[in-house]
Amino acid sequence: MTETAETIEDVEFLRVKFRELKTQAREELEVLRRDRDQMREYKQIRDEHNKEVKALIESVKAEREERDRINKEINEAKERRRAIHAQLKSVYDEIRELRSNLVGSPSNDQRRMMRRVEELEWRQQTEQISRDEEVSIIEEITRIEAQLVKIGEEKEKQDRISEQRRLARKLKEEASEAHAKVLQLSEQSQIHHQEVVRIRPQLEEYKKSADTAHKNFVEWLKKVKEGETRLKEQRSQIDDIQTKLRKQTVDKREVEREEHRVHQKAQERERVESAVEKLQSGKRLTFDEFILAQRTVTSDKKKSKKRGKKDVEEVDSEPAASIEAEEEPELDTDEITEEEPEIVEAEEPTVEENSEETPDE
Repeated sequence: MTETAETIEDVEFLRVKFRELKTQAREELEVLRRDRDQMREYKQIRDEHNKEVKALIESVKAEREERDRINKEINEAKERRRAIHAQLKSVYDEIRELRSNLVGSPSNDQRRMMRRVEELEWRQQTEQISRDEEVSIIEEITRIEAQLVKIGEEKEKQDRISEQRRLARKLKEEASEAHAKVLQLSEQSQIHHQEVVRIRPQLEEYKKSADTAHKNFVEWLKKVKEGETRLKEQRSQIDDIQTKLRKQTVDKREVEREEHRVHQKAQERERVESAVEKLQSGKRLTFDEFILAQRTVTSDKKKSKKRGKKDVEEVDSEPAASIEAEEEPELDTDEITEEEPEIVEAEEPTVEENSEETPDE
């Protein structure tokens, strides 16, 4: 097998491999897109549930703070109620002590005794009484006045009892208000407590769902990374094959250009030799052939004077190069429009670049 045949076989093998890799890359990219969509779906579920968890935690925190604030007010109201009850007990103890020392009804006894004193004093002043009767009246008046003094003391006790009773009624009202406040605050505290109890199962459910979604997200993220690695390897192989195919194409073009240049030079040499031969043999020449032959002969004579006589083949070949430079410009081989083999660039992969970043965990 010739070298050209081997090269064609290698190129065909690379093209087949190139198409296979492109197909694999497209399939891998499609799988990667599906995996990314699944991964994003679990990430979205996780983030939404974590958002709900955060909101519920804030709600529980707010409910607990409000409940604790109310419980603090309840404790303050209870402490106030206990202090009032202690003070009320002290008041009732004092009232009982005052009552136990009372002799009778101070108001009735006092009025009756004062009327008796007035009668005795009136009798003493208006009636003719003996010395013994007068002494007896004075002694009775003295005794009654002593009792009035004692009754006055009882009156102070009665006034103290009345004052303490008013205080007791006031304290009872304050104690009732404190108790009512305790009951009201207890109901409010219970509402917030029940709200915490109600939220807690929801919170646990969302946390569980978020954990499950995160676990699934991590698994699909692993698949995505593995897919990206495989796709990267396939693209690397595609790039390598493209590079080789491009090199084969460039090398082939260079060979074709070189062959074309050699062919041009050979044609030009034939034209020069033909024109010179016609000139020397006296055959009819076209104007262009005459100019070409004349230039060649003149150039040959100049070279002969300088370097001496040379071989005819060298004389014939040297003017050809001169004619190429003087008569007509050399063709630009880059503008050659000869039909070229299949262009490798037409088979470049259309695999989309990964423009989406892999989401963070």
